[in-house]
Amino acid sequence: MGRFTYNLGLAVLAVSSAFVQTAASELVTRQNDCQDVHIFLAKGNNETEPGRQAKLVDAICSGLDSCDYEDIHFDNRYETVFCRSLEEGARNGKTQLTDYAERCPDSKLVVSGYSQGAHVVGDILGGGGGTFFQGCQQAPNEPLDPETSPGNKIVAALLIGDTRHTADQSYNALSGAAGNGLFPRNGSQLADLNEYSGVLQSFCVATDPICAADLGPEEVETHLNYFDISSNVFGEWVQNMVADSNSTSTNSTTSSSTGSSTSSSSSTSSTSSSSFTTESTSATSTTSESSDSSEAPVSETGAAASATSSTDSDNSAAMVHIESAVVAIAALVALMNI
Repeated sequence: MGRFTYNLGLAVLAVSSAFVQTAASELVTRQNDCQDVHIFLAKGNNETEPGRQAKLVDAICSGLDSCDYEDIHFDNRYETVFCRSLEEGARNGKTQLTDYAERCPDSKLVVSGYSQGAHVVGDILGGGGGTFFQGCQQAPNEPLDPETSPGNKIVAALLIGDTRHTADQSYNALSGAAGNGLFPRNGSQLADLNEYSGVLQSFCVATDPICAADLGPEEVETHLNYFDISSNVFGEWVQNMVADSNSTSTNSTTSSSTGSSTSSSSSTSSTSSSSFTTESTSATSTTSESSDSSEAPVSETGAAASATSSTDSDNSAAMVHIESAVVAIAALVALMNI
């Protein structure tokens, strides 16, 4: 992919996020006391916290007695160098997970990232570093050890519309499972991420130009509507993973008291990608896939505009952000001479 593709890819990340305004007060934010389940969210490019994933938090916590969330803090503004955002997100995310696990050692952790936030979560789990938008260089960071805290406290991890989606991984789900994102993982970063495959799902639809850049046709709105369409599906999967981890803990305790050994891997393997196959058609307006490679988003503004919220209140708030995003894209185009 060329410079034109990468710049437009960054533009669609920003303009897609310009339509979201979510009141954090509507959710159960981080409390001083420990919860049975604690969710960490990494937001998309240019989103305010918690962004689109507010609906996911509601879907997860609505089925649990003790549940809250916190945002992984990093500067994701459109004008911020993409790689600096990634570095800050990975660093802060690891610190926040570690701090919470030390304070609440009995809590189960859930980690979720959307778009650029999925890139951040993948870097937390599998390690990061490389060359990304506008040729920026991201400094490497070490992966989170899955065998020690806080890595071994994670019972579910979600990557949604991931810029680093990698084709044909066991944890890929939805119609874009065979697609590569703008910056697919390889080498040790992929191998280390795969250490979490038992608790991981990477959701991508075939027409998403960010996570399935080599499939087609592209429909920017499918990058925007994951949480409008599938939050309940994602939430149910997390709830099942929490239940499985509870069952495993109980079984391990029982087996220990009788002197028998119990494998904990059986619970994590219960999350098969095939369980999401039926959701693929509902997450995109078309399920047709093409083997022809295509340039990443070429009509971001028009496609993203079609995904604006249908409610009047959301529309009025979105217009301010639409104007800001258009100005930002115009500035980027002028700067990069594309």
